Amino acid sequence: MDTITIVDTSISTDNVGDEIIMDAVDEIVREMFPSAYIFRVPSHDALSERTREFVRKSTWCFIGGTNLLSSVINSWNLWRLDQLAANAFGSSRTVCLGTGWNDYMESPTPESKNLLTTALSSEYIHAVRDKYTQNHLNSIGISSVFTSCPTTWFLTPDFCLKIPNAKAKTAIITLSAWRADIELDRAWVDVVRKHYDEVFFFCQMQDDFEYLAALGFDDIKTVAATVQAFDRFLIEHDVDFIGTRLHGGIRALQKGRRALILSIDNRAAEMGRDTGLPVLPRSDRAAIGTWIAGSLPLAITLPDNAIASWKRQFLPEARAAAKRVSPLPETLPPPPFLKRIKPAAKIILGKT
Repeated sequence: MDTITIVDTSISTDNVGDEIIMDAVDEIVREMFPSAYIFRVPSHDALSERTREFVRKSTWCFIGGTNLLSSVINSWNLWRLDQLAANAFGSSRTVCLGTGWNDYMESPTPESKNLLTTALSSEYIHAVRDKYTQNHLNSIGISSVFTSCPTTWFLTPDFCLKIPNAKAKTAIITLSAWRADIELDRAWVDVVRKHYDEVFFFCQMQDDFEYLAALGFDDIKTVAATVQAFDRFLIEHDVDFIGTRLHGGIRALQKGRRALILSIDNRAAEMGRDTGLPVLPRSDRAAIGTWIAGSLPLAITLPDNAIASWKRQFLPEARAAAKRVSPLPETLPPPPFLKRIKPAAKIILGKT
């Protein structure tokens, strides 16, 4: 029986969008490994001795979706990757499944490059969310293919044909308090209010609710801040999605609703460029108004050949031929002698 670890972004998260990502990741992993035993470990918290052991016990480890990869990996990074964790991941076959880069950044630091090349498999091809991420991984010698985010893999041409392109009666919006711009956000929300009979708000992170209040609108109703409530609202209402939350917009598309994602960072901008996902800058009020009035039929171009080739690595015959992974140390070596005696020397010499 295959044993798998999933690096689960919905554990210790403050973002409901992580649950949307993990829904897709779970379905894909179950499709490839229908009989596997699955461990789950957090990405947003440091691994413990117990969770490192889960990873080491696993034949495979998948890092699903979201923007965990970074040029600067530190103790407050989205992926809490230290050397012990990197060694644990490196002792399994750790592979990205539609993972993305944290933001627009310079090349990885030497320390971050070491952690990433230790943790991520050099034997297998990684699936990455966008070509920007692919370029970063290629720059440090890690092979990858652009597959888009796993949440989009289900948006086939036949499925997209069923999504309406005429304006609905109601809109549901999202905001992103972590990248606030009150002037810009108030302006596009006001455009939405003028075009729809009713406007609702889905709170994807806790701070977003207070941010909505700061915009000063008193006629926007709220939907409970759970994926289940969001799903029910999308299914039961004639509604368009407009907002700055990437995976809120993708969830609306998954439920057959028209959606416009307003870009505020690299994630939506790069995915829109690479796949045709409906993305506009939140500053472009004229284009937002034009889209609301009626949009072209949705045409998302997924890299189907890359997705299929990535999946082929995990077919039963490929798994049977997989090489054994050499375990990396569970403990770190002691620091060099001079570093160990330096604190004591300071005390002896009366220096602090």
